[in-house]
Amino acid sequence: MVRMTDFRAGSKLLLIFAVLILLTGCWSRRELNELSIIVGIGVDWENGKYVVSYQVVNPGEVASQKQASERAPVTLYQSKGDSMFEAARRLTTEAPRKAYLGHLQLLVVGEKVARHGIIDVMDNLLRDNEARLDFNVIVAKGEKAENILEIYTPLEKLPTQNMRHSLETSERNWAPAIAMTMDEMASILSANNGIRLVLPGIHIVGDEHLATKKENVFRYRPPGRFQFTEMAVFKEGKLIGWLNEKESRGYTDLTDKLQSTSVKLPCSEPGLIGVEIAGSNAKTKALVKNGKPTVEVTIRTKANVVEKIGCGKVDLTDPDTIDRLGKQLEQEMRKNAEASLKRAKALKADIFGFGQALNRGNPQLWEKLKLRWDDEYFPQLPVTIHIKADILRTGTIGNTNLNKNEMRKEG
Repeated sequence: MVRMTDFRAGSKLLLIFAVLILLTGCWSRRELNELSIIVGIGVDWENGKYVVSYQVVNPGEVASQKQASERAPVTLYQSKGDSMFEAARRLTTEAPRKAYLGHLQLLVVGEKVARHGIIDVMDNLLRDNEARLDFNVIVAKGEKAENILEIYTPLEKLPTQNMRHSLETSERNWAPAIAMTMDEMASILSANNGIRLVLPGIHIVGDEHLATKKENVFRYRPPGRFQFTEMAVFKEGKLIGWLNEKESRGYTDLTDKLQSTSVKLPCSEPGLIGVEIAGSNAKTKALVKNGKPTVEVTIRTKANVVEKIGCGKVDLTDPDTIDRLGKQLEQEMRKNAEASLKRAKALKADIFGFGQALNRGNPQLWEKLKLRWDDEYFPQLPVTIHIKADILRTGTIGNTNLNKNEMRKEG
């Protein structure tokens, strides 16, 4: 007969063994000093091969308490291959550590590889179980991706971190810019359900050669800088064209991506009224009239007057003036939206998700039209745009009639 004390002793022993097993750690664990931390990837297309550039962190150079040295904060490793995977593995002949993608912040796609197609690029990264899918994807307009990753940037030691923060800030405060993550991008491309992919573009402004030198950040105004510009339109995973600034503004208006931006409204005198859009909401509704699809987009916008330059006769305390400014803002937004719609129809790419709206409202009709939607139906699609803009505030000083000389005297 087994005594209770023996049973308890045996239970304790089993518990100790279980704890020891748990404390042995993960069999696949790798130490930090055994890995190359990748924060940026650039992909280019050259002579029928992928050219992959990995931006690797130099940990000692980005430590907050470490004194500045002559070493760069990052190192760029590069290799070629018939596939992304082959190019990445070939990097091991040069890089001293195994690549780790868990902290990837930015994927830069060169314009050539974007026109060739990005599906294979995405496939490789989506299959990597170490890569998180919240990194941003951008297209280098007229540039190689490697050139973008080589830029020395001010304020942030890591160029990719600087670019990502700039993109996110621009999206919040400047309409012709959006941020797109790999997760969002994969969702659009895999579903193929009535919306085409749009990615932000980036290019180098100024001296491209000096932009890659450390001296670039030792000046008040760096001679070489990056700038987010225009938006890249994709169809079937391939870059087919660009939206300019006006068209990009219209795109954010129509797709409910507008958060805040500034708009210049002319006055009767040589001058302008500066208006800040503080919030906007766009709703898309697909209808069927006489057996054919139509779309209505309703945009409601709230704005504030933030600037009045050379418009002394404009009385901002007059309600009629505020109503007139609201109408002017509606006209400006309509021009942008119509320009964007015209460009998208010329490219035969429904970047606004009108097909999605039709699928939600009338899935049976969508099933009949979806294979010919972009090429046949979307270019002829009647789109009605309703815009209502409300001017809420005119500033704390209200209306001022002081001219420059009077303001100098009072100062």
